[in-house]
Amino acid sequence: MADVIERDEPTVIPARGPRRSRLPAPLRVPILIVLNLGIKVLLWQTVANLLPPELGFVSKAPTDLNAYSLYSPYARLVTRILTVHATWALGYDFFDVSALTLLTNAPFAYLLSTYYRISALTVFAYVNIEILSNAIPTYLLRSKAPAHRPGVPLRNRFLLNSVQVQFSNALLAICVYVVVIWGAQKTGLLHSFLVTYFDIPTLEAAYLETPVSVAGKILAAGFAAKEFLLNPSIAAQTLPGQATPVANFDASTADLKATLKHNFWYFGRRTRTLIQQTWLLSVFMVANTIQSCMTLSGAEFNGAAGYAGLWAVANVIVAAWFAWVGDTSTDYVVN
Repeated sequence: MADVIERDEPTVIPARGPRRSRLPAPLRVPILIVLNLGIKVLLWQTVANLLPPELGFVSKAPTDLNAYSLYSPYARLVTRILTVHATWALGYDFFDVSALTLLTNAPFAYLLSTYYRISALTVFAYVNIEILSNAIPTYLLRSKAPAHRPGVPLRNRFLLNSVQVQFSNALLAICVYVVVIWGAQKTGLLHSFLVTYFDIPTLEAAYLETPVSVAGKILAAGFAAKEFLLNPSIAAQTLPGQATPVANFDASTADLKATLKHNFWYFGRRTRTLIQQTWLLSVFMVANTIQSCMTLSGAEFNGAAGYAGLWAVANVIVAAWFAWVGDTSTDYVVN
C-alpha cells in the first residue's frame, strides 16, 4: 500500500475585486483638488525654510499688468485644477499621474538647471513637490490600474514584468531625449534661440554639457516616458477571445465616419493607445512648459512655445521608437 503524504490544508484565496470607494462620486474630484493644493502648499512651506529662494531671483515680480495673464498665479491655479480634473477623468492612477507630472515638468527643470544655474537640490525639490502633490491624492482616492496590478491577467503581462524589456525601453527613451537636446545644443540652435527669447544669465553650463551630463539630468524622464507611453499600450491588448468582433468595411454602405476611421484610424489597439498617450503627453507638456517658462524674468511667449515644441518633438520620436519596437518584437502578441 502506497504511503500517504500528509499535506497542510490548501490556502484559499478569495477572488475579490478592488474595494469600492465609499466616497460619493461627486465629492472625489473636489477632495482630490483640495488635497493636491494643500500638499503642495505644505511642502513648499517646508522647503522654503531649508533652501534659498533661488526661483524667486529668476521669476517675474507680480504686477497689476500681468495679474490676469495666462501665467499669473490665478491662471496657474485654474490650470492646475483643470489638469487634476483631466487626469482623474482619463482614469489615471498614481503611477500614471507621477510619470505624467515628471514628464511635463522635465523641460522647465532642465532649463532652470542648465541655463539659469539653479542648484540641483532646488530643482529636485521643485519636481518632487509637483509629483508628490499630484500622486499622493490620487493614490488615496483611486485604486491601481490593471497594468499595475500583477494579479490581473493581461495578454502581454510578461512584457510588463520583464526587467530587460522595461530597462531597455527606458534606456531607448533616454537616448532619444539626449540626442534631441544635445544635438540642438551642439549645433548652437538651442543656445541662440533661448538667448533671443529669454533673459539667460549665462551659457557657461550649457556649453559644458555632454551626452552623459544631459542623460544624468533627464534620466528619470526616460523611465517616466516608458511608464506613460509604452506600458499602457502593452496593457491595452485584449485577452484571446475577448475582442469584440468587427464587421468588414464595405465602402458601398459605410458612412463618412466609418470611412474616415477605416482610412486614418486603422491601427491596432496597442498603436491607438500609444498615439493617444503621446498626444495627451504633448498637450500637457507644451501647456505646462509655456506657462512655467513665462514666469521667468525676460521670457517671451515665442521662446516658451518653441522650447516646449522641441520636447514635444522628442516625445513623438520616443513614441515612434516604441511603436517600432512593438511591431518588430518576436515575443509580442499583436492586437
